[in-house]
Amino acid sequence: MRKINLTPMLALGFAAVLLAACTSASTITDSIPAAAGGLPANIPARQATEPEYPAVNAMPQRREALPLTDEEIKRAQAELTTLRQQQEERAGTAPKSAAPPGQKNASAAKPAKKPKDAKPAAELTAKDPAK
Repeated sequence: MRKINLTPMLALGFAAVLLAACTSASTITDSIPAAAGGLPANIPARQATEPEYPAVNAMPQRREALPLTDEEIKRAQAELTTLRQQQEERAGTAPKSAAPPGQKNASAAKPAKKPKDAKPAAELTAKDPAK
């Protein structure tokens, strides 16, 4: 009886698989029928050239709006706190405080004072021409 040596056959099969893996996968999947799990018939055609990869190491463009200064942040926080308190007063839903029910919370009774130099929110994000 003759022994069959499978080593050359396995090496040839492995080489065929590696060679097939090097080909473009898009051409292989395009030829599979939709009924067998391929692409559906109503998809758009592939682009003739592949898109370029994004420039990973490129620096992003400089933003026109500068970051807020500490003063602008404090002013915006104070304005938002005032607006929230005014809305709670209009709705009649004061925030629950940790104080006992018999004591009044002084901060809930009075809204925070608006600073004299406070700007509307739209002006805070606009670029200041004076700077």
